[in-house]
Amino acid sequence: MKMLNFSIAVIFSLSLCFVAVPENSFSKASELTPKVEQTAKKSVSFTTKARSATKAVNINSADKKMLTRVPGIGPVTADAILKYRKKNGKFKSANDLLNVSGIGAKTLKKMKPFLKL
Repeated sequence: MKMLNFSIAVIFSLSLCFVAVPENSFSKASELTPKVEQTAKKSVSFTTKARSATKAVNINSADKKMLTRVPGIGPVTADAILKYRKKNGKFKSANDLLNVSGIGAKTLKKMKPFLKL
């Protein structure tokens, strides 16, 4: 008998939950979907780059394709690195990348574990 009363109470409570949820709350959740998807894509992209760059990339010999495997380096930044390297010669330290247009301290910190000279 106690189990029957408990079951009825649970069913009643659940039915109240469905009745009490306003319809417009579901539309708000759907508005967030594009933002969640965008964040997820960025995360997957960063993780994929990190995995593909598990071997350190030599910034003095890497081509554009190799450079873009490093987290924080996209095609535009890779072009800037190659342009700087062609004009100024080999990098003497990873910190020399701070002289490349588009690379700041935060980006360099993200890239350093995947770089070698």
